[in-house]
Amino acid sequence: MIITGGEARGRRIASPEGLSVRPTSSKIRQALFNILGARVVGANFLDIFAGSGLMGLEALSRGAESLTSIEESRKLVDAIATNMRSIGYQASLMTGDFRRILPRLPLDSFDIIFADPPYKSPFASTVTRTIDGHCILKPDGRLVIEHVRDYVFPKDLQLIERIDTRDYGQTGISFFQRRDAH
Repeated sequence: MIITGGEARGRRIASPEGLSVRPTSSKIRQALFNILGARVVGANFLDIFAGSGLMGLEALSRGAESLTSIEESRKLVDAIATNMRSIGYQASLMTGDFRRILPRLPLDSFDIIFADPPYKSPFASTVTRTIDGHCILKPDGRLVIEHVRDYVFPKDLQLIERIDTRDYGQTGISFFQRRDAH
């Protein structure tokens, strides 16, 4: 796996062996970071379902100020830590179930939240509902969720709203912001 942009562009990171990790494709990563643009520079970035850690490394390479990664697998968290050290980056790595971790994070603390839940799980909706109920997204921040194309998100969200969806083959990327950001 290769970082596609920023100061670490072209650097290879190790992919954990034998674990079911589905890294975001380079095409989608490049599109996502092009859409986010200058928002990434100086951002507090949260990566939920961090997997290989590639998305967080990409954010740091492109100028994010800080990275917090949440991953349930201890082996994957160890692999992320190894990749961080090999490039010279630091991050807050949290091991555990996102449903327990997110409600403990401080309100209004992240500029960009990225979530890439397992495709055949209900977790994209769980993430939106959890953040809607405990808004860790800053007022002008973005929540970005990678999902299977045509995924149906909850319609009864109170604090956040979907503002855009882009499709790339069978993959969709949806962008949310706080309702009070207008």
